[in-house]
Amino acid sequence: MALIEAQKFYRDLEKGQLTPLYFLFGEEPYLINQSVERFKYAVLTEGAIDFNYSLFYASDADVTVVRDAVETLPMMAPSRLVILKEAQELSDKEWAELESLFENPVDSTVFVITASRVDKRKKQIRTLLDKASCIEFKKPYENQIPSWINYIAQSLGLTISNEAIHLLHKLVGHHLTEIEGELKKLGEYVEGKRRIELQDVAQVVSRSKEENVFDFTKAIGNNDRVTALEHLVQLLDQGQSEMGIVSLVARHVRILLTVKRGLEENLHGAKLAHYAQVPPYFLENYIEQSRLWTMKKLEQTLVVLSETDKALKSSPLSSHIWLENMVLKTCGNQPSMT
Repeated sequence: MALIEAQKFYRDLEKGQLTPLYFLFGEEPYLINQSVERFKYAVLTEGAIDFNYSLFYASDADVTVVRDAVETLPMMAPSRLVILKEAQELSDKEWAELESLFENPVDSTVFVITASRVDKRKKQIRTLLDKASCIEFKKPYENQIPSWINYIAQSLGLTISNEAIHLLHKLVGHHLTEIEGELKKLGEYVEGKRRIELQDVAQVVSRSKEENVFDFTKAIGNNDRVTALEHLVQLLDQGQSEMGIVSLVARHVRILLTVKRGLEENLHGAKLAHYAQVPPYFLENYIEQSRLWTMKKLEQTLVVLSETDKALKSSPLSSHIWLENMVLKTCGNQPSMT
């Protein structure tokens, strides 16, 4: 069965047009988890949830119990819902024990399998991709994150200013799960007013993370290799994801590139801030840093960041080496500005 577009998948769930076997995979856990919640509303009837819902995590699940849950008939309802999360943790033997459920899905059960990583060389994965309704959830593009921040805020009953969105994006990065967690904390902080402003984000989001993120991107922007490496270590020690760090640098470099182009077009003040899509509060820092770079070096740095992103995905065990190499290639050795 071919991959299903996410929007069609959402519409089918709303209409109750369900198939017995789903495979949700990809790098964005927030979207996968949100989809699992949607299945609960689409499949389970009120009053019968306790009898017809089973949730398993592959790392500690007995696949025999999982298979029995899938094959059990629903009680006082048309369908059962069985969720198996993080299926990439299954051994080859465990995959083989579930394969009969892929070849012959149980019509009375909606069996949903999720995975953050997929090895399409595996026979069972190929079978699953062929037999199941499959949806891949990719990470949003960097320029989509502000819209996602606004969407998640609205889903929590909050509104958020553009300046607050920009700062939250800069501090937290592009991980939607982390963004949701910070917005929940912000919602508790603003309580009655239900609107998040720039100062609220500055107060609530971890001060140490804020300082290190700002210091790291500032060091990159200032071409300060030593300081950048120091803050890289601090970010990793704090648990900042390697992919998130690359995303932070890429976003900062793209802003510097846009600011530099704007300056070349004689844009200044509010016009330049609007052109670069940054709040006026931060514009002067970006201008100062952009003057330390040539257009060619900024464009070359984006290529380095793209290569680092690919390397991290293919060799995650060497992540620290790739990131250090990224800083070494990015900072320093700037050509003369004269």
